Amino acid sequence: MAEILFATESKGKGAPVEGREGVFHVGCSGTGSQGESVTFESKVVMTDDGFKEDGTITYAGRRSLKFTTVGSGHMAPRAVSGLNHGAALWTITQGDGEFSGATRLITSNFTFSDQGDVVDNQYVRIYTP
Repeated sequence: MAEILFATESKGKGAPVEGREGVFHVGCSGTGSQGESVTFESKVVMTDDGFKEDGTITYAGRRSLKFTTVGSGHMAPRAVSGLNHGAALWTITQGDGEFSGATRLITSNFTFSDQGDVVDNQYVRIYTP
């Protein structure tokens, strides 16, 4: 198996999904550690003990990974007024292109402002056949 490592920072917006209480859509874009364009989209569902999230990360020239939350994501108490801070561990459910057959985990450490601004830092360590 080949090991692939990289880190990304994506910025964008999160917004409530109309008519679905506690459900948010997040869309971000940014740059990977090798300068490649990265786009990120997910659906976040708030739960009693945190949140569940699933989505897709697309890396220009490399293709994409689909993921879902392992257990529940965590929201920390606010350290700064107007800014939420959280983290999640995701498992890869599907990959295509260079990531076909990919397995393992992605970590997400993010902030989400009261205005819907999102900054998400991801560390990716995956294995492909």
